Amino acid sequence: MYIGHFAVAYVLIRLFPGVPPLVPLIGVGFPDILWPVLVFLGVEKAEINPDSPLQKDVRFKSYPYSHSLVVSFIISCIVGLVIASFINPITGAVFVIASISHWFLDAVVHLKDLPITGFRNGRKVGLELWNRPRMTFVIEFIFYALVVLLVIPKAYILPLLVLGTAGHLLNASSVFGFTKSDPFKSIKPYAIFCIIGFVMFSLIANYVLENYSS
Repeated sequence: MYIGHFAVAYVLIRLFPGVPPLVPLIGVGFPDILWPVLVFLGVEKAEINPDSPLQKDVRFKSYPYSHSLVVSFIISCIVGLVIASFINPITGAVFVIASISHWFLDAVVHLKDLPITGFRNGRKVGLELWNRPRMTFVIEFIFYALVVLLVIPKAYILPLLVLGTAGHLLNASSVFGFTKSDPFKSIKPYAIFCIIGFVMFSLIANYVLENYSS
């Protein structure tokens, strides 16, 4: 899931207008921003299937810190405390809520590879909507678009819909298989693409919402 996470950020921005929009925007993507760093450090493991561009064929073998419910919550709380000390407690709490929402949305689409505790031999879950990639693609976009239409002021609806559409189309090949092989070939280029995607989307959405936050 990609743009669907930002739908949650928009809800939090609407509910907490005093919180800088960039906080929930970065928060909802925090696990996928942390994950590439841990991949490069060799702490978490994943594998690309070079013969398939489909998202469901990426094997997340171990990501107990960035994508487990319990450990990622603890990490987000630490970051939230830092944010609270520099800004205010509400802003820190919003970051934590945004970050932990990532796991629950991922649980809808992931295969049974999402750890609950993050500890060895812990239970892993996933509703496996990725096994129906085209349905996943449509549902995620509808979810994003509906949230934008329902919670975003009219002046910002069009640019955020355009941004969401562009971001969603970046994932189109991972759903429809436009190429016969995975363009990334290995996990590290995929990880770089992931972190760039989440950071850039957050920055652009924040730019759009700057006036709304005031």
